Amino acid sequence: MLTYTQIAFNGAMALLMGLLIGLEREHSIGLEREHSQKDIPLIAGVRTFPLITLFGFLCGLAAKAGWGWMLPVGLAGVCALAVAAYMVRSQGPYKGTTTEFMALLAFVFGALAALGYLIPAATFAVVATLLLSVKAPLHHLAESIQEGELYAILKFGVVSVIILPLLPNRAFGPLQALNPRLIWWVVVLISGLSMVGYVLMRFLGARQGIAVTGIVGGIASSTAATFGLSNQARSAGESLARYFALGITIASTIMFVRVFVITAVIDGPLARALTLPIALPFIMGVGISIYLWKRKESERDAALHVKNPMELWSAIKFGLMFALVMFVSKAGYHYFGSSGMYVTGVLAGLVDLDAFTISAAHLAHDSILAPDTANASILLACATNTLVKGGIAVVLGGRPLSKVIIPIFATLALASLIVCVWVAR
Repeated sequence: MLTYTQIAFNGAMALLMGLLIGLEREHSIGLEREHSQKDIPLIAGVRTFPLITLFGFLCGLAAKAGWGWMLPVGLAGVCALAVAAYMVRSQGPYKGTTTEFMALLAFVFGALAALGYLIPAATFAVVATLLLSVKAPLHHLAESIQEGELYAILKFGVVSVIILPLLPNRAFGPLQALNPRLIWWVVVLISGLSMVGYVLMRFLGARQGIAVTGIVGGIASSTAATFGLSNQARSAGESLARYFALGITIASTIMFVRVFVITAVIDGPLARALTLPIALPFIMGVGISIYLWKRKESERDAALHVKNPMELWSAIKFGLMFALVMFVSKAGYHYFGSSGMYVTGVLAGLVDLDAFTISAAHLAHDSILAPDTANASILLACATNTLVKGGIAVVLGGRPLSKVIIPIFATLALASLIVCVWVAR
């Protein structure tokens, strides 16, 4: 049973939730009136929504005290008011139902606070208000998304939500190295990271700027970003070499963050041990990026055409690659010990850094691999991948880009090797 202090606190929080929703609704309707020059009626605002959440809170308290019928009756009353408000407002130019539906949610949030679910109620209230406040970007995204992209998202969602729980969660194959559910979970994780980068590009129009392209490329694929920016640098001329080097450096710097995030998702203690070593190349990359940003010579736009990362076949190919790297990693450690993991790290850095990072983190999480060995091999793979991207930039970007990129990537690779040796000692 809630004490009087808890009741007062939860009731105050319910009022704050209603106030937050009411402020957003009143502000949003006011902006729509200014833009449309129409008299859009406001059925609930900064005063009404706190009253609705308070009503839900009181109904929840009554239900908890034994009058369970108060909750459905109270919700029915709010529904009746919402329907009546919509019928009145639909006679005019405004046909939306968002405010009416939020009134129902506000009642539910208040009731949840009374029933002891304060944190979930407050969380969902903030999320709902956030969704209301990003109306314009969401509409822009819905209008700009292409049919192929929509189908790709739906297909990926179906196979992730339906197939993942059905896959067996046990090891198969030689050395018991392949876990079907783990492999598909990795597909979901990596494709999800790539999806974030792709959606961010659609929101910001990332193809209009090299720096934004570098950020998105680092999230989706720093190697793909390096390929695209290096090809553009060759035809852009010497004056833009430093600017293209900025995009490539940003993408490669974000790679270290991506490796850390993947490690943290799989094994928190391993990621904590990796924090200081991986911070050195990351901080150096940030410093170099800031220097290049301040020294940029041009504002000319450039674009990188990134393939839609939500295609199902791309996810399947990555799953196959991960399975191969997972098997090679476990076999290397089984037959050659720590030295086998280091060799595998070098080879994986040439092909797919994410897959090896996940493999090494899982081996450490399962106590098959020592944490120091796992982190050292991850850092070695980072160094190899950095050298590979530097080579791509030198070969594809031409002499102007090479003069800028060689010292940068030599520094980042050397920093990764130094911390690798430091961790492995």
